[in-house]
Amino acid sequence: MREQGSSSTRQSRRSPQSSAPQRHRSPPSRQGGSRHRRRSPSRSRSSSSARSATPRSHSPTPSTHSEQATGPPPTLASLLQHKSTNVLPTAVVRLQAGDSSFVLLALYDPCAAVSSISASLAAQLKLPALHVGDDRVCKATVASKVDADLRFDVLLKIVKGLQICTPVRPLGDSVRARFANLTLANDNFHRPSTISLVLGADAANHVVTEGFMPSQNGLPMAQSTIFGWMVSGSCSC
Repeated sequence: MREQGSSSTRQSRRSPQSSAPQRHRSPPSRQGGSRHRRRSPSRSRSSSSARSATPRSHSPTPSTHSEQATGPPPTLASLLQHKSTNVLPTAVVRLQAGDSSFVLLALYDPCAAVSSISASLAAQLKLPALHVGDDRVCKATVASKVDADLRFDVLLKIVKGLQICTPVRPLGDSVRARFANLTLANDNFHRPSTISLVLGADAANHVVTEGFMPSQNGLPMAQSTIFGWMVSGSCSC
C-alpha cells in the first residue's frame, strides 16, 4: 500500500512537469502575428521609400468625347478674322529729326490720343529724348513722300514694345489691283508688316485730305491723305 501510494504520489508530482511546456507554448498564429508586427515598420519604410522614388505621373484630366470634339468656344475676333481680313490704315512717311531723315511705315490711328514711337526704333534712329513727367518724348517732323512740302511737326511718345502687325495674313494681288488707279500711301498694304510708328489724333488735322472711296464688293475703303490714299477696313475677297 505504501508503494502504491508513493508511486501515485510520484506520478502526481511528475504530471505538472510534463504539462509545463504546453502552458508556455504560444499558438502559431500569435507567433506569426508578432513576427509580422515586428517587420511592419521596415516594410512600411521600404514601401514609403519606393513610393517616394517612383515619379508621379501627371496625366491630364480625362475629358468627355464632346469636349474633345468641340474645344473652347471661338471669340468674336477669331470669327471676324476667319471670315475676313482686317487692314489698318498705313502710309510710308519721311521722318526728319535734326539733320537725319528716315523713310518709315507709319500707322494712322485717330483713336490714339497722342502719336508714339517704339523705344527700340527711337534708339535705333538716335532720336534725342526729353523727359516730361514720367514719360519720354522726342520731337520730329513728318513729311509726305508724294509732296515734300507737305509736312508737320509732331511730338512722339516713346513706348516700350510698340509693334503692330497688319494685316494678319497676306491678301491676294487681285485686291491690290482694285486700287491700281490710285496713288497709294502704302503700295504693299496687302502684305503683313510690323509697324513701330503711330500717328494719333494730334496729327489728324495734318493727315486727312478731301477724298473718300467707300467699300464695295467686299473690298476695303480708301481715304485720301497727304501721303496718298490709305486703304483700310475689312476685306472678304
